[in-house]
Amino acid sequence: MMVALAVAAGLALLEWRMTAGNRNRDCNGYGALAGTLRRNNAAPMRYRVLMGWVLLGLAWVVRLVRRRGTTVQAWHYQVIKGLLMWGALAVARQIVGTAGMLALAVLVASTFEFDYWDCYAELLGVGLCVMGSPWAALAGGVIWGLSRETAVLAPGLALLSGGPWCAVAALSGPGAMGAVRLVQGRAGLYCERWTLRAYNVPDLRQAREIGDVGPWLSIGWMVAGIVTAVWGRGRMPAALAGTMPVALVWLVAGWTMARARETRVFMPLALWIAAVVR
Repeated sequence: MMVALAVAAGLALLEWRMTAGNRNRDCNGYGALAGTLRRNNAAPMRYRVLMGWVLLGLAWVVRLVRRRGTTVQAWHYQVIKGLLMWGALAVARQIVGTAGMLALAVLVASTFEFDYWDCYAELLGVGLCVMGSPWAALAGGVIWGLSRETAVLAPGLALLSGGPWCAVAALSGPGAMGAVRLVQGRAGLYCERWTLRAYNVPDLRQAREIGDVGPWLSIGWMVAGIVTAVWGRGRMPAALAGTMPVALVWLVAGWTMARARETRVFMPLALWIAAVVR
């Protein structure tokens, strides 16, 4: 746990510095929290509620203890984000070992560009769902479902890694997503639903002209994911190797339903890539 904590602390500091120019924007990360809590921003930010709800709970506890009002500050947000990183790395270490966890940390660091927290919650949820424990799958599903729409994959991932009871427990992921939508109300997407032609092909065309390394990094991740699926499964823990088909869903979804140049959208795939160096 302490190794994971030390690595997470280093990652958190590095991420804090590298995303300094992107903080306080109302479309992502800390800047999006106000709109999420007021339920007046666009999807998917309105449905990524875990961070906002945790910070609200923290503020309520502090108010109760101090018996006076308090406000959520930016450093609270950074600490919670660091704890999500720690949790994701600690769970990954249980699955892929220390060497695999360090490889995972390097892959995560390669995605640092914009201020986001939900990708680390997603990685934590994925790790918990592949541990083979119904209780871990239950917790992972909730964390994941309150953070990212990819939580619809939680039951399938848990089924392949831990069996039917894990899959039943992981229904907490889609369940949490449904509950959030009831609480937060309907919201339109801030961008196009299908992104391959709308954003990703133009991004690739422009990458060389404007010197944008994001698309090329994402292509590198795609190649690494495919190579891992074809040749690396024999080096993985059995439960993780059996879930590789689900992992490849992130490759497809990242290019067709997300902005692929933002490599963090592929982050869960790093768990499988890192497993081959354990």
